[in-house]
Amino acid sequence: MSAWLGRPNLIDQKNLDFKLPNLRLDHSTTEPNALSPFAHMSLQAQLGRRIASVLRDVQPATGPSAKEVLAVEAECEKFIEELPPIFRVEDTDTSLDEQHPYYVFQRHQMHCVIFVSMLNFYKPYLTRDRADVLTDKDDEFRKMGVDVALRLLRVSRRLFDHEFPINAKFHMVMFSLFDTATILCSAIIHDRNQILPHRQEVVDAIENALGILHQLSHTTKLGASSYSFLQKLVQATPELRRCSPGKKRQKQQQQLVEAQLSSPTPPNTSPPIAVSIETSSIPLNASTPPQMTTTDDISFDLDQFLANNPFGDLSESAALDMGGMEQIWDWENLHLEGCSQNGSTS
Repeated sequence: MSAWLGRPNLIDQKNLDFKLPNLRLDHSTTEPNALSPFAHMSLQAQLGRRIASVLRDVQPATGPSAKEVLAVEAECEKFIEELPPIFRVEDTDTSLDEQHPYYVFQRHQMHCVIFVSMLNFYKPYLTRDRADVLTDKDDEFRKMGVDVALRLLRVSRRLFDHEFPINAKFHMVMFSLFDTATILCSAIIHDRNQILPHRQEVVDAIENALGILHQLSHTTKLGASSYSFLQKLVQATPELRRCSPGKKRQKQQQQLVEAQLSSPTPPNTSPPIAVSIETSSIPLNASTPPQMTTTDDISFDLDQFLANNPFGDLSESAALDMGGMEQIWDWENLHLEGCSQNGSTS
């Protein structure tokens, strides 16, 4: 969690040598495939230790090299392959879910933790301009980052479906959706040449995350703030706004009206009545974003956007209110402050 939010680790994994518990006392004698109720925490600790072992010599000032990023990716994929059947990402053994329903939550939570951990190493490549080169594998990492982000949003949706509405306040439900969606927004904004891999799928994923956050906006203050901010960011980005669900639906309904008007009217029937066009398929009863002047370019004036929607200066009363979590959200690494309408970077 600390790495994800760009904060110092509470525990220095590099200097730990204690043995993880084997949880043998909780092993079931009647259900050989059943695991301890605490197995998911032990597995997450193992993941953290395995990643830390790869990054043992990495300096915080420079970050991991391309070789180390690939090593982390390989270690995480190996960890996924070695997961016990009840925690697998694919071909999951759900035979014990009814008898032990806590496995369902633990499975979804752990999948989110895995992909959040992986995405953290690709964030620098998704949230900067392509001309701002970090390694000779930037384009490869950008594609891998998109793949991981889409996988993360899929497992986040499963966690949301399981937890909503009773446990909607669980922090992982919110941040795995909100943070990933804002990272992908930054990727679209910085993709000036429109060559981002799976670009349309990314746009659709952002829209889906916005819809989920809208549902969460009715249950928590954090959900309302997250939805409001992401909605404003989407509305301020011409490329995302043009592809929004409201725009798509408006175009489809307009085509339907035109088809009805152009077709011959059958005898003894009334002419077709024009269908009212909805402006958005997502209700806007949480917080309607202000209308912003933008160009028809992919980029927009983010200085103006951040001035109208501050979330970095916590001394301002208008800063993004996320129930106290705004103090640890790693918004700086979205690199939004470096974009401008003319395409320059700071």
